[in-house]
Amino acid sequence: MVDSILSFLQEAIRLKKMVRSGWIYSGVSKSDTESVADHSYMITLIAMILALREKEKGSKINVEKVIVMAILHDLPESVSQDLDRRIRKYSPEKYDIFKEDLDSEAMKVLLTNLPSKINKQLLLIYQELRRKESLEAKLILEADRLETILQMNDYIQRGYPKELFNEFFGNFSDEVNEFENEDASKLAKLLLEEAK
Repeated sequence: MVDSILSFLQEAIRLKKMVRSGWIYSGVSKSDTESVADHSYMITLIAMILALREKEKGSKINVEKVIVMAILHDLPESVSQDLDRRIRKYSPEKYDIFKEDLDSEAMKVLLTNLPSKINKQLLLIYQELRRKESLEAKLILEADRLETILQMNDYIQRGYPKELFNEFFGNFSDEVNEFENEDASKLAKLLLEEAK
């Protein structure tokens, strides 16, 4: 059993070296580009803070589930790779189906290396995330976008021209208006204003 857990961890560790393709496509140098693991860490931190704030306000949000979802959300990319979302514009329906199938199958393969009970538990949480309906899942989706806006700001502050991120600005401006989490919305709007 320990061997199979080690196999799972060896697959997952690839995320530490896998750069996020969207930043490369935008013109960020490979040496400056965050890894998928960097991105996942920040999403987990952001989501944890947002969930704890929701809990303070009396929400029944499950903070532990939020953290697990955040850690799992891009794990399939350790075998399926990070695909730049912008390629979706060429065939949105086919891209959505392909990406959903790819990530779902990759997650199933990854989790088979874990003990059966853990495998089932994590797969259920991941499937809940993919349905995008629960309070926890919606929070992760917003934390994901918020982290990307935060990272974009970091690149701009480091001297990358704002023009490299015009497409991001367009997408983000529309998306943040639809955020359900009040804190995520306010943080995203502040970051977008700073980046102008």
